[in-house]
Amino acid sequence: MADSIPWRLDHSVLKMKGWKFWLGLVVGIAALAIFSRDLDWESFLSTWREVHLGWFSLGIFFFCFSFFLRCPRWKILVDDLGEVSLKLLTQAFFVGMLINRIFPARLGEVARCVVLKRRAKFSFVALLTTVALEKSFDGLALLTVAALALGFLPAGELPQNLQPLFEEHRIKIIVGALGLPLVLLATAWLVPLFIDPREGQQKPRGKTGFFHKTIHSGLSGLASLRRGRHTMGVCIWTGAVWFTLVLSAYCALRSFGFDLPFSAGLVLCAAIGIAVTVPQAPSYVGVYQLAVEWTLVSIYEIPQQEAKAFAVGIWALQIIPVGIIGFACLRTLGTSLSQATHVDEEIG
Repeated sequence: MADSIPWRLDHSVLKMKGWKFWLGLVVGIAALAIFSRDLDWESFLSTWREVHLGWFSLGIFFFCFSFFLRCPRWKILVDDLGEVSLKLLTQAFFVGMLINRIFPARLGEVARCVVLKRRAKFSFVALLTTVALEKSFDGLALLTVAALALGFLPAGELPQNLQPLFEEHRIKIIVGALGLPLVLLATAWLVPLFIDPREGQQKPRGKTGFFHKTIHSGLSGLASLRRGRHTMGVCIWTGAVWFTLVLSAYCALRSFGFDLPFSAGLVLCAAIGIAVTVPQAPSYVGVYQLAVEWTLVSIYEIPQQEAKAFAVGIWALQIIPVGIIGFACLRTLGTSLSQATHVDEEIG
């Protein structure tokens, strides 16, 4: 296990991304104002009264399940740092997801590393590296989903000058999108050519500097990429995560009575995934709803008020249950939000 790095966070992980807090807050409030300005409450509530609870509950189940699938994926990336139970890692992960829903700027990604660092005594920098790797896999998966979504868009929904090109090469676009994960695999398997395999095994001797320890910890977090078996495992788990997300979105669409193809769930996941990459208010309020409304109204010609009701519905489906699970994990660990977001010790 990597040695501790003398890096103190004196107050809160919020200080690490302070500018994103205010930017995300402004963006979220502005987007929410735009979303709400033409809201017809009578039509909005009428749509909600007709929701099929069975499909909606199934959507909640698949979405929560997709988050549980992220935990064994993260464990593969963390295994080279030392022994940790899947239960503890899952609890730390969901505490992070709870904090993502309370604070902006995805601070939960830092907080889950803080929780796991305290319990398992791993290097904080190495844990952050594994989270960065995890997000890289998700980024490539989002790119794949977005490319697939383009291939499955209904006819006529692309700019007129691009429509013939996409119609003619639709199959090639879909096949190319499915092949994108191979790029990550090939890149990962090339990592050992550029990283000295002995570096991950050597521990810093004596009083080494901050920079050396940081590099050493970062390389420890990258160790899982040196084995193709691990990388393949992470790719398989990532595929399962995103397929389950698409399935959840499709169930949500069915719960509101929208007669849309399964590919609509794919398009919706791509739109949401792209939208939440910008700085956000807590729980992605505002931009999330606008992205869902625009997708349904512009692409699938769903009536605006029904689209608005659905935007709030799928937001609640994806935000509230995971937050509840995160709160239960927080209590099980016997910690608090303050302890999960404040560090009173050295982080290394």
